[in-house]
Amino acid sequence: MILTPLTDAARYARLHPLFSQAFAWCADAAHLALPLGSHIIVPDDLVAIISEGHTAAGSTKRLESHRRCIDLQLVLSGSECMEWAPADDLRVAEIYDQQRDLTFHAEPPLSTSRILVQAGQMAIFWPEDAHKPGCNPGPDSVAVRKVIIKVAVKPRLN
Repeated sequence: MILTPLTDAARYARLHPLFSQAFAWCADAAHLALPLGSHIIVPDDLVAIISEGHTAAGSTKRLESHRRCIDLQLVLSGSECMEWAPADDLRVAEIYDQQRDLTFHAEPPLSTSRILVQAGQMAIFWPEDAHKPGCNPGPDSVAVRKVIIKVAVKPRLN
């Protein structure tokens, strides 16, 4: 798991062949103003999902992980807490859904790590990182606009 301001994201570009393209996409204000929904950057390998909503109590959210994609979650406005735990240490609550590339995990017996992600910051979650985005950053729910970039773990790269 990585937490970084978007302005410093380039230092992580060497970690994956598509990261520099994903970071460049996120740095373009015109892209971040696109309507809600999915936007293909590189077919099958890099997809941006722009969403808006409100945070909720962490107790109402579920820890998730992915096998085929790395999640880059960039908060555009508002802030949210994202919880984190090593996926291998967690019991599976809902088996892997291949179509959605999604596994849900049971809450761990010990607490998760909570990360505050503010506007302009990006959290990067690898397949081994169970995460619970969209949690209240404080006692109350807040409005959040964000982009989630789904990066193929094994890109096709023609």
